[in-house]
Amino acid sequence: MAANPYYILDIGKDASNQEIIRAAALQMRQKRFCAKEIAQAQKMLLDPVSRGCQEFLYHFDFKGLEERLCRPLEAKPPEFDAPCLTLFDNETHDS
Repeated sequence: MAANPYYILDIGKDASNQEIIRAAALQMRQKRFCAKEIAQAQKMLLDPVSRGCQEFLYHFDFKGLEERLCRPLEAKPPEFDAPCLTLFDNETHDS
C-alpha cells in the first residue's frame, strides 16, 4: 500500500492543485522522501478520482461510525411507522 500522499507532500486535505505542485517541488528540494514517492503522491492528489479515494482513506472520521456500530442493541426496536402499509389492512377481497 502506498504511503499517505498528504503526509509525503506535507499538505492538508483542502490543498489546491497549485499548492500540491508547489509542495511536490519543495519536497524534491528537501529530499525527505525519494523522487518516486513524491511523484506518486503528486499524481494521486492531482487526479480527482484518486484524490477522493485518498481523502476517504486518510481523512474520513471512523470514530463516530465505530461508536454507532458498536453500541448495544435495544431490547425492542423502535416502532416502524409505515402508513402506506395500513391501506390494505381493512380491505375486503372479493373472490
